[in-house]
Amino acid sequence: MPHEDRLRRALRGLLLACALFGPVAAAAEDLARDAAALRADVPHGVVLYFKHCVSCHGRQAWGDGIRVIPALAGQREPYIIAQLAGFISGARQGSAVHGPAMHDALQPPDVKRAQALRDLGAWLAQTAPNGAPEEGAGQALAAGKRAYAEGCAGCHGTDGAGTLEGTPALAGQHYSYLLTQLRGFTAGIRTHAAGTDKAALGTPDQQQAMADYLSRLRLRGAAGGDK
Repeated sequence: MPHEDRLRRALRGLLLACALFGPVAAAAEDLARDAAALRADVPHGVVLYFKHCVSCHGRQAWGDGIRVIPALAGQREPYIIAQLAGFISGARQGSAVHGPAMHDALQPPDVKRAQALRDLGAWLAQTAPNGAPEEGAGQALAAGKRAYAEGCAGCHGTDGAGTLEGTPALAGQHYSYLLTQLRGFTAGIRTHAAGTDKAALGTPDQQQAMADYLSRLRLRGAAGGDK
């Protein structure tokens, strides 16, 4: 099963990169690894999504920029699985506004298990990305492109599409969500990949510009265009 093998390798590298330690992180790692070893049931992923996720992330999994809810459609499968496992275990807390709701949504027994994570990740990864995410003011796009190329493109790709190894896609994500995450990494609220220099995340002005620039890129297959 080449895809399952690649998924396991990607999750192993992704979890190591996050450099999380302790029993809570270990629980997330075990759950994600168990999920990666399973065969995906995509139709079941659809059922789970509409039962547990649709009320916040929307019918097309495009999120809500104004409410700072991320788009999930088209995201990299290893990243989705790792983040779901993190929310279930408590390794990832989320924001004060949405974190508790996310945690509670993943506690029912039909979703709090490895097979559910595998199925949700598989379906979301193959769902058409949002072609019209929330964007910023568009006043510093050249600066955003430059800051992204210098600090982020080496891992997330020049097109912001992420990698098969589990580096998340950033292109086409909502401006407000991207900016919130960049600020969270800088403040230490979220854990970035081990060894990442915080300077690579830019100044506050550069972060605004990067978030705006990335929100205007399009993932392949996005509604309204190939990229």
